[in-house]
Amino acid sequence: MAQRLALQRLLSLTPRTLPLRGQQLPPAPLALSAPPAPHGRAFGTSSGCRSTFNVQDGSDFQDRVVNNPKPVVVDFHAQWCGPCKILGPRLEKMVAKQEGKVLMAKVDIDDHTDLAIEYEVGA
Repeated sequence: MAQRLALQRLLSLTPRTLPLRGQQLPPAPLALSAPPAPHGRAFGTSSGCRSTFNVQDGSDFQDRVVNNPKPVVVDFHAQWCGPCKILGPRLEKMVAKQEGKVLMAKVDIDDHTDLAIEYEVGA
């Protein structure tokens, strides 16, 4: 239930404007591509990587989540959790669509049990 509320709040951050019946959508802006790397190999990062980060410890959580001026979606997850494996990539995709307006913190509850207990994380 809390995850659904978090997604609804996240989705409400972006204004949606749909064309009226009979109108067409404006053309999408063209993306500029970067020149290839000198040796034919290019490195790139997806936008999801820039807005998603792993929490290292309690003070890192305080600095990067609690004291962050931007909204932060926190994904408490575990490696062994099946639903977490399904929900995690979907959350990352939704956050990536926000293009930096919203960040996502990933907290492994096995590594950071103290944070899971403090924020009353349950099933």
